[in-house]
Formats: sequence, structure tokens, C-alpha cells
Amino acid sequence: VVSTQSTEAVVSTQSTGRTLYILNKPECDQTCTLDECKAAVSNAENTVKNIIMNQRWCVLPAADKLSDLHQISHEMSIVALCVRATMPSLSSDKAGLVHNSSEKMIQTFSDALEGITIEDSLSVTVDASVRQLASSLQDIVKQCAKENTNMDNIVDQEMAATASAVNDAAARIQEMQNNSRQKYSGIELEVSEKILGSCTDLMSSVRELIISSAALQKEIVASSQGSGGSATEFYKRHSRWTEGLLSAAKAVGWGAHTLVGTADDVVSGTGKFEQLEVTSHEIAASTAQLVAASRVKANKDSPHFGQVIGASKSVANATATVVAASKQCMKLTEDSKIVGVDYSQLSAVQVKRLDMEMQVKILELEIQLTEERKKLTNMRKMHYHGDEGGS
Repeated sequence: VVSTQSTEAVVSTQSTGRTLYILNKPECDQTCTLDECKAAVSNAENTVKNIIMNQRWCVLPAADKLSDLHQISHEMSIVALCVRATMPSLSSDKAGLVHNSSEKMIQTFSDALEGITIEDSLSVTVDASVRQLASSLQDIVKQCAKENTNMDNIVDQEMAATASAVNDAAARIQEMQNNSRQKYSGIELEVSEKILGSCTDLMSSVRELIISSAALQKEIVASSQGSGGSATEFYKRHSRWTEGLLSAAKAVGWGAHTLVGTADDVVSGTGKFEQLEVTSHEIAASTAQLVAASRVKANKDSPHFGQVIGASKSVANATATVVAASKQCMKLTEDSKIVGVDYSQLSAVQVKRLDMEMQVKILELEIQLTEERKKLTNMRKMHYHGDEGGS
């Protein structure tokens, strides 16, 4: 009996591990409506309630309890699959809440299984976990019930939020530029004008791309409705494509927000020019992802598609301008510092010492550069394999 109990408890624990894997898969091929997800949660909840309402469950033999635990594990797997398949149709905040409640539900049950001992005979530990499980299931039902936004609204809202973030960034950069003209002079003002001016042009190009992309999305959906079905049904049928579209839009908004902070730091002298270049490249990459997502479903002869392609080229050119301005301003700043050093006044010993110090610094930077490149390569490899495993 002890051996059977231990073995089946391990099997149930392994089942919850697989359930967590299902819930956290990067991508999911299945689709599920909110109603179907609610039904799965209700079935699981009823199973748990029937168990804990059984007055004799705490004194049942271990074999009977283990049978119940297997049934609960099976129901949890179904709930996890339905939740994961429903998440693309939910807004990002609701999807996060539902995911967290599901993970809590599964982890609670898994922890209880791992804590089972021969002495408690599956009574106290599992009874408490089953009650917590019922509570977590109820949380999922409540959160799904609050999700009244359809997929059409989610896409529109995300594109609108991205456009708003870009507009806010452009306004903030303009404000910074006005302030710097009053605060700085000489090289500092020249650096400020070049950096903020190029960032303003980049935000202008990104804004045009977002506007043309939003128009193209509406055209894509409208053309698909000729064969019947709503916009929401279209987005659900192409859930993986929709996830990529939303992800790209969010990344553009995040990049615009980050660019403002980075530009402010660079102009004030507390940031690095390299950070500005990296942020600009990230924005360009995000907009390229947005264009790629649009290209998959767009009519290549569409005027809106042509506008998106033209806007994407403008973003690429504006990004190159930011990078060029950053390098130029970096050289201006460095040259202004070097001017203050008169090497002709140094003795031979001082020159030799300074030469050695510079060589040491160069070696240290080269080693650091090599290490950072290795870290970046490893991170990209892990991320690539992770995406490949979930596809």
C-alpha cells in the first residue's frame, strides 16, 4: 500500500509538471473561446467541490483518495490548455491575471502532492490543498467573466495605445529641446540640438508608420469579412499572427518611451551615446516586426500597404540619422575633453607612464567587449531555441 501510494503520488506530481508546461508554452496552436474556457473551469470546480463536500473523504482509504487526485490532475490539465488557448483573445492585463491564477492553482496542488507523507495518509495536506484549489478555480471564473472586450477592440486599443505613446514621446522630446535651448550653450547646445532633432524626426517617422499600419489592419480585416465572419473571429482564427501584431505594437510603444529617457540622459550628460544607438535600433527592429506582420496578410497592390512600406523606409533612414548624430556628438564631446590636455608639457617619464596606462585600459576594454559579446550570443541562442521549441 505504501509503495502504491508513493508511486501514484509521484505520477500525479509529474502530471502537474506537464500541466505547468502547457500553461507556459510560448505559443499555442489551439484556440478556445471564453465560454469554452469557463465550461472547463466549471467542470474542474464541480469535480473538486464534489470531493471536498464528501463528508467521508478525509477518512477514505489512500487508494480511493489517489483516484480522486488523478481525476483532479486531469481536470487541471484541461483547464490549463483552455486558459492558454484563450489568452491570445484576452487583453494583456486580463491574460496576465488569468495566467497567474491558473499557475497558482496548479502550483498549490503540486506543492501539496510533494508534501504528502505516510503519516498524514493524504488527509490533512491534500484536504487543505483541494480547498485552495477550489478557491483558485473560482478566481479564474471571475476573471474570465470580467473580460468583456472582444479581440477587435483589443487590436484597435493596442494600436491606439502605441500611437499615443509615440505622440507623448514626440511632445516630451520637443519640450526637452525647448528647455535645452535656454539652459545650454556652445558644444552642449550643439549636442542637444543634433540628438533631440534626430530623435524628433525618428518619432515623426514612427508615427506615420503606426497610422498607416492601423489603416492597413482595418483593410485586411474588412477584406476578410467578404467571406463572412466578424473581425473578432478573424483575429481568433489567426491567433498566432495576431499575437505577433500585438507584440510588435507594444514593443514600438515601449521603444518610444525608452528613447525619451535615454535622450534626456544623454543630453544632460548622465547617459551614454551607445545606449541611444541601441534604443534606436530596437525601435527600428520593432517597426520592422510590425511591417512583417502586416505583409503576411496584406494585399501587395493595396495603397495602404505601399504607405506602410514607405513609412518603414523612413523609419530606417531616421534611425540611421540618430546613430550618425550620436557618433558625431560623441566625437565632439571627446574632442572637447582632449583639448584641455597639453601633452607637450609632459616629461618623458610621464608620457611613458600615461602610454602604459592607456594600453592597460585598452586591453581591459577589449576583454570586456569580448565577454559581453559572448553573453549576448548565448542569450540570443537561448531565446531562439526557446521560440523554436514553442512553435
